[in-house]
Amino acid sequence: MTLFAFRGVKSHGWTFYDTINIGGKSVEKYDVIVLGGGTAGMIAATASARSGARTLLVERDGYLGGTATMGIPFLGFFSGNGTKVVGGLPQELVDRMGKLGGCIGHAHGGTWSTGIQKIDYEFVLTPFDPECLKFASQEMALEAGVDLMFQAVLCDVQIDGPKVKAINVITVEGEKTLEAEVFIDCTGDAMLTWMAEFPTEMRGRGNMQNVSHVIRLANVDVDRMVQCLREGAEIEGINDWHIRLVRGKLLDDAEEGYVHVAGKAKLWDDRAPLTFTGVRWRKGEMTFNITRTTNIDPTIAEDITRAEISERKNVASVVKAFKEKIPGFEKIYLVASSVRVGIREGRKIKGLYTLTEQEVVNRSEFEDGIARGAYPIDVHDPKGGNTQFTFIKEGGSYGVPYRCLIPDGSDNLIVAGRCISATGQALGSVRLMACCMAQGQAAGIAAALATQSDISPVGVDITQLKDKLINEGAILTV
Repeated sequence: MTLFAFRGVKSHGWTFYDTINIGGKSVEKYDVIVLGGGTAGMIAATASARSGARTLLVERDGYLGGTATMGIPFLGFFSGNGTKVVGGLPQELVDRMGKLGGCIGHAHGGTWSTGIQKIDYEFVLTPFDPECLKFASQEMALEAGVDLMFQAVLCDVQIDGPKVKAINVITVEGEKTLEAEVFIDCTGDAMLTWMAEFPTEMRGRGNMQNVSHVIRLANVDVDRMVQCLREGAEIEGINDWHIRLVRGKLLDDAEEGYVHVAGKAKLWDDRAPLTFTGVRWRKGEMTFNITRTTNIDPTIAEDITRAEISERKNVASVVKAFKEKIPGFEKIYLVASSVRVGIREGRKIKGLYTLTEQEVVNRSEFEDGIARGAYPIDVHDPKGGNTQFTFIKEGGSYGVPYRCLIPDGSDNLIVAGRCISATGQALGSVRLMACCMAQGQAAGIAAALATQSDISPVGVDITQLKDKLINEGAILTV
């Protein structure tokens, strides 16, 4: 790592220059830089800019939304007892997509079932058109005053003791140096934190959740598929605890139909059925989360390459088998698959506090709780078996401590998303996208408050942060 020093002129805690030159090299200067524009990062940047900080969002792809643009729904806006636990900017994004004609809103009515009794646990999802998300999140950020830098990849971090002084990114112009007072790491695998040499941890290859591609199919006859599930024919599991049938409005002239179907598809005679979830927001089209590749470490380039190759092969195999085996799929065709493999678990930070499975299940509350989680602990078997769920007590929710967002030993770094400080099991809940967006809003506001007061994020007044979050519509208590 490279030690770096900068000069600047401040007034009332704000820096008023745009660029400086060191050794003839231009350095772009911001109050807050967010690295990673997925579900956590896009909200963090918007929250930071709305709070008055000059904010840059750096994203490796050409759009915002990350994994959410693969065609899976938001999960975790509501707890199992039907209480809303995420509001604020995440809800504003949902509303914005609705006005653009790309989101049906929150779909209620699903129930987690054991086949013997009903668990008092509601299943709620928020389907949306992923192309609409790309546009809505972009416009939301731009209107807030966020500067966007697309197709830029982190390549170096410049540190000075506990401070991240600057980052270097590779762009189509070559290498750029970017400096900020506060950085927010929303990279998913804590890339900025790791490169800055703050402590991180990982459960390791073979112990982390499997990875997947999401496939989007057209010409799906969903009603025939559900009938097949009810008959227990080529799709089985209607009485299994994980089967969730949900009906709701579709985007086609407000028509109603199935928006979520789950089951086990018997695609091959010599292999075990594949557990899947299918999500729909428009008639005739449906996205499926059904493929999986195991034994992947997402921080190793060779593993990521192997995962991408494996998942493309899996997608081709599944689509072919769908057409041949499943009623209602005879005329399907593949519209799209994930732009990159979906990672459920990778590197995490070691924060000032680590959230545990017991705290998730027992609905723990914290004085510095700045977001809420509500989805059950959802662990996709590292060995490729069935997904395991652990339910939150009485269908409730839990608080996410601000301390989980602060890397131990750091002076100007905040983290949001699936790489916050949590145990592997707790991550199975806290990684869900509604919770990640709520974390992002808290991180963005905290970063702005830190720059305004010229203090470390560690020193941000929690009462002030929580009050501002509540004023911005976030839900911190239920």
